[in-house]
Amino acid sequence: KTRATIKYLKAVENQLEKMAGSSNYSYDKSNPFFEDVEDDVDDATFLANRPRSNDASTLQERREQLLAEKRKIEERTVQSSFRSISLLRDSEQIGSATAEELVRQREQLENTEQKLDAINSSLRTSQKHIQSIKSVFGSIKNYFAGGKPDDRPRTASETDKPTVTKSRSELSQILENHSEGGNFSSDVADHPTMRFRSESIPTSRDVDKILDQNLEEMGSAITRLKSLGLGLQGELDSQTDLLDRVANKTDNAVFNMDKQNKEMNRILKK
Repeated sequence: KTRATIKYLKAVENQLEKMAGSSNYSYDKSNPFFEDVEDDVDDATFLANRPRSNDASTLQERREQLLAEKRKIEERTVQSSFRSISLLRDSEQIGSATAEELVRQREQLENTEQKLDAINSSLRTSQKHIQSIKSVFGSIKNYFAGGKPDDRPRTASETDKPTVTKSRSELSQILENHSEGGNFSSDVADHPTMRFRSESIPTSRDVDKILDQNLEEMGSAITRLKSLGLGLQGELDSQTDLLDRVANKTDNAVFNMDKQNKEMNRILKK
């Protein structure tokens, strides 16, 4: 706009000069176009005394605008990193709770297996007693019938022995290691989001430091989550085998009890 104004003024000035020098136009002080013509200035003086443009202020405003945009981007980046840490911490706490529940479930399954082993052991002992009773009744019957005494009583198979081995699972060790390190703390004040809210908005010079710290914390959290995930997978596989053993021992106990009940009923009917 400033340049257009200057060009327009020069055009007007040139036109006035032509009008003043033309034979068709004479200098007339009554004409407002020729008024104070002696006070007219040349182009150099006009340009030297022209109003200064606001280019410098425009550049300063643009610089401040870019800096403000940079601060917004930095703030969003820092907030995003804190949100990521918050999500990772929540995932750790959920994984920790799941792991603790699986550890309690393992203890219950191992207790169940131990009780089933005790039941099966009692059933083996009762089976020996039943065989002894059958042998006694058979010997008496053979004695009166003139036959040979029955062979020694048959015993139940000794191969089905209790296999209770309460071993310390890897998941329990992982949980203990993490608990000792304080990585699964549920303290609200230590939560990244609360910590971020309690702090002032980071300045530009602190952004790199904050991001480095957050990235390091995220890397550690991801490593812990990976370890916890592998521990959960291993524990699930182990408990699947444990459930299979419990199911088999339950079936054996039910089968042996039904068998012994039938044998006792036959003995009592004789």
